[in-house]
Amino acid sequence: MTLALDRGIQILAELGNAQGLTLSEVSQRTGIPKSTTHRLLKRLTEQHLVRQNLLDQRYRSNVLLPKQTEMHIPPTAQPLLEIICQHVEALTDKVLWPSDIFIPIDDKLFLVESTRAITRLHINHCRIQTEVNMLRSAAGRALLAYSTESDRERYLASIWKNFPPSTQQQFYETWPALYKQILQQGFAYRSPSYFGERKANDGLRAIAVPIMFEDKVEACINLVWPKVFASEKTFANDYAAILKHTAANISTHLKRL
Repeated sequence: MTLALDRGIQILAELGNAQGLTLSEVSQRTGIPKSTTHRLLKRLTEQHLVRQNLLDQRYRSNVLLPKQTEMHIPPTAQPLLEIICQHVEALTDKVLWPSDIFIPIDDKLFLVESTRAITRLHINHCRIQTEVNMLRSAAGRALLAYSTESDRERYLASIWKNFPPSTQQQFYETWPALYKQILQQGFAYRSPSYFGERKANDGLRAIAVPIMFEDKVEACINLVWPKVFASEKTFANDYAAILKHTAANISTHLKRL
């Protein structure tokens, strides 16, 4: 039973990293015998964890497993995450749109939890425990805008290690106006050129707000929706207020601890 479970997880992991695989390709990538692979894929399909496209007959995963990284949520952040989860689940129940939770860890920003799996809406799944682009994601921009100057410079110093000087120059040219806009409206949009952390365009838009405790950004939460549903302005007019209200309630909850 344990071996079958391990192999099933291995298959899901391979499918999650590909755009679709044939039976032979799954068997080759995992090293699992073809007959066993076929049996496991059949079972995973019956449980709706995997689907087989009728056109190309390739298998694709309906779920995304956590990315294998060295990221570990600090024990001190666990109570924070539990509190945020309570509030964002209630938020999704109310507005239907899913919310992702982001926590800064070691000068990087990670997507650590999401309500996409519990919404009744069909939204692309996200990969938990994934580092997100702090310059282009809505959550990253909210984090930078509401962090103290010293924290912001620390985050940026970590970012610049992986970017050329031209990117730094472009950021500092555009940041003042973007910073002012985020503070005025109370939330951040994702960059138009940001398509999520998956290889393919996730087809989503997002608005994000910080979770503040005293003067520190402890986390960020967002609301995501398909681009075809509404423009950023229309969606923000309808949902930004309740997102900000949820963040304020979380901050109040933290102060009572």
